Amino acid sequence: MLMGAREHPDAENTPYFITTVTHNRQKVFAGASAAEMFLEELNYARQELGFALLSFVVMPDHVHLLLVPRSPSPLSLVMQTIKGRFARRWNRRQNTRGKLWQPRYVESGVRTEAQLHKWIQYIDLNPVEAGLAPSPGQYQFSSVSGALSIDIEAYFDGTWPGQAEAWPSAVVGAR
Repeated sequence: MLMGAREHPDAENTPYFITTVTHNRQKVFAGASAAEMFLEELNYARQELGFALLSFVVMPDHVHLLLVPRSPSPLSLVMQTIKGRFARRWNRRQNTRGKLWQPRYVESGVRTEAQLHKWIQYIDLNPVEAGLAPSPGQYQFSSVSGALSIDIEAYFDGTWPGQAEAWPSAVVGAR
C-alpha cells in the first residue's frame, strides 16, 4: 500500500454516505453546466456499474452521495469512475489540465435504518443550510428536486437487483 493511502470498505448491499471535495475547494459546480455534467456522468456510471443511488446533492465545491455498490464493482471503482470521467470531460471542455478533485473521498457505511434517515436528511438540507435554496426541493442539483431518478424505493421494495438485506422494514417513505 502506498504511504498515505487507505483501504476503503467494500460491503455489497451496504449503503455508503460519501463526500468528495474538489481540489482546493474550487467552486467547480457553482455553474449549472458543471453540475449538470456531473449528474450525467453519475448516471452513466450507475448504468454501467449497477450501483443503487439513494440520495445525492451537488454543492459548489463538493458532492454528497448515498449509494449502494453492487458486485463486481466495489465502492473504490465506483468513485474512481465517477470522479475520473467527470474530471476528464470537464478538463476537455475547459481546455485545462490538472487536478479537479482532492485525491481521497470520505465514506461512512450506513448500519441502521435510523442512520440512513439521518444521512438522507443531511443531504436534503445541505443546500438550505448553505444558503443556496430556501427549501430542499428548490435546489436543482439534488435528489429531492428530481434532477436525476434515484433507486431508494426499488432498493427497499426488492425490485433493485441488489435489494436491501440490511433492514427488515422498508424505508420507502424516507422523504
